[in-house]
Amino acid sequence: MRLRKSIRFICIITFFLALLGIPFSYLSLETTALVTVLSSTLWFLEYFLFERNTIPKVSNFALDLEVVRNLATSKEDQFPTHLNSLIIAEGEIPDWIVVAGGAPQNFQISFTSFQVVYRDKTIIIECPFNKVLYDKFCRFKLLGIKGKAFYERNFDIMQKALLEADSILVTHEHWDHLGGIAQSPHINELMRKTVLTSEQKSGHTIKMANFPKEVLDKYIPLEYESYHILSPGLVLIKAPGHSCGSQLIYLQLSNGEEFLFIGDIAWNLINIQRLKNHSRIGMLLRYENGRNLGHQLRWLFDNIWRNPKEKIHIVTSHDLKHLEYYHHIGLIGDQFHKM
Repeated sequence: MRLRKSIRFICIITFFLALLGIPFSYLSLETTALVTVLSSTLWFLEYFLFERNTIPKVSNFALDLEVVRNLATSKEDQFPTHLNSLIIAEGEIPDWIVVAGGAPQNFQISFTSFQVVYRDKTIIIECPFNKVLYDKFCRFKLLGIKGKAFYERNFDIMQKALLEADSILVTHEHWDHLGGIAQSPHINELMRKTVLTSEQKSGHTIKMANFPKEVLDKYIPLEYESYHILSPGLVLIKAPGHSCGSQLIYLQLSNGEEFLFIGDIAWNLINIQRLKNHSRIGMLLRYENGRNLGHQLRWLFDNIWRNPKEKIHIVTSHDLKHLEYYHHIGLIGDQFHKM
């Protein structure tokens, strides 16, 4: 963030000196003009790539919570009783990727798997990578994520939970959400219960999870339009933006508590709280549709965050502090349940 401010300051000073006709004493007028053009271009690029916030005033994201709730309760069967989580790894991501305009410091993130517990079955949401993929993608290169800890024991617990689960879901097709399936020694068994949409299967970023080609080739994906009820209390909601296969997952427990898994629409709750989209450079690096993301963030802000009547709990995939808050108040368990 300091580097961007320094670039901006130098560009502004250079531009106004030239505007006032005060060339640098050691440069010709032509060179000064060139420096001014380059500085202005750099200033514009810095603003466009790091600062520009693309959030509409009104959202066109077509999500009707009443329709979703009616679908969730349409099956007369036992609702899930608990929601648990398991942190597979932790890391740090640059502030200028997470939020347009940056933040005072980088963000601490978690790579988490969630377990929906029914009376007689479980459903797993999100399956983070193994140690090999973690080491590959969390090296904190100039544009990447810094790995801080990988919990091998938790990864093994997740693998066992996947084998015991009735179904396996992901919010989108990125390596840190389904790498635990792609790299599992039990991949053939897991794929029989994994629910990927056609958009997720064909998404160009799924290749980074290193699925065996023959496994994906023979996989038959789920096709649905806007909503799909998978199980009592659990509804899938199409939401392309962060990736072409992104979806929200609505969950209602038997005690009435409601959750909305939003994947990476918001890397951190700050994206919703402050109505700040991902930076343009972050969008380019991850092939995101910034326009769709802006409409989804606006919808979440208007209909949930700023709506005092709405009690649904937003669950991001990577906001470690927010997850720890849910642990603290007992809303989400911090360990998986053994069936």
